[in-house]
Amino acid sequence: MKKLILATALLLPLSTMSMTLDKSRLYMGGSYSNIDYQQQGVTFDLSTVSVVGGYRVNRFVALEGRLGRGQSKGNFAGAVFEVDRYVSANIVGTYPLGDENLRLYGSLEYNDLEITAQGAGIRVSESGDSAAYGLGISYVVGPLEYRIGYENFYDKDNVKADGYTITVNYTF
Repeated sequence: MKKLILATALLLPLSTMSMTLDKSRLYMGGSYSNIDYQQQGVTFDLSTVSVVGGYRVNRFVALEGRLGRGQSKGNFAGAVFEVDRYVSANIVGTYPLGDENLRLYGSLEYNDLEITAQGAGIRVSESGDSAAYGLGISYVVGPLEYRIGYENFYDKDNVKADGYTITVNYTF
């Protein structure tokens, strides 16, 4: 009897791990971000559209990547600003609120942005990378996940880019 109890005690955590791993899923989707870009007192709005791909490690953690481009252009003092490239590698944590469908999410991100300014016949492109974060809510309906949240895309060298993101993912 002691051997049975010992074997059960040793195997129980493995069965729980197995159930957690069964929830691992690939997902893919798209996102729209409205970004408030601030640099040395200059502020303008930009937006991006991104392809999202991820792998849900368990029901609480996912690894995610994004690849995006500018959707709109910002204007300041006769110059036109645009996001040429947005690349992001994220760790996304989720926590159910009440039922399993409504969740709080947070993300730790590594982002790379390239922004181009063009005006008066001059074109200047600048890129930079930064650690970033996000926080919001998600709602799951069948294989679809809808997210809305705040993201700090870039905050380094007196440049700040933050705003909101709307994402829709499909889980395979």
